[in-house]
Amino acid sequence: IGLAMFCPFSGFKKFLYRMMGATIGKNVYFGPQSIIISNNYRKINIGDNVFFSLGVAITADELIIENNTHVGYQALMTGKKISIGKNCNINNRAFIEAYYAPVIIEDNVTIAGSAMISSHDGSFMNVLGKEMIAKQITLKKQCFIGNNAVILPGITINEKAIVGAGAVVTKDVEERTIVVGVPAKEIRKI
Repeated sequence: IGLAMFCPFSGFKKFLYRMMGATIGKNVYFGPQSIIISNNYRKINIGDNVFFSLGVAITADELIIENNTHVGYQALMTGKKISIGKNCNINNRAFIEAYYAPVIIEDNVTIAGSAMISSHDGSFMNVLGKEMIAKQITLKKQCFIGNNAVILPGITINEKAIVGAGAVVTKDVEERTIVVGVPAKEIRKI
């Protein structure tokens, strides 16, 4: 399947993924140097009209991307379970990491460029008695994550909430709320 990365032809990539057992919808486009790697391609489900831009890299045991979703230039997704709803926009160089707990993204969500969503805190070893934190992240319908924002493990961003550029989200964000800063704090309701 490593051939898929170097093949500039989207149709050939779709053929290879389908041969490996993936479900690929209609009008799906894989840009040059984009690739999906999985231990079980039968758990890879891509809906209709999904667009993967140049250099997208996805390594996942289970991946669901629903209809009309756009994944931008050099976006990176990795982990056990990643689920992305309909009409989502994952922008350039966004990073979604779900190694130890799932990341669930509902419909009509926008994740701006270079945002980082990680379901674990990065402490792979028990250092000074600290154990790794790994918890599911959920981005509810129609929320917006700004450029370079960081979403930490266990966070839920509720419907129509906005996370400002560069914010570090350390606690759940209520629906129709704007949060900014490090750590992210509410500045107003929408």
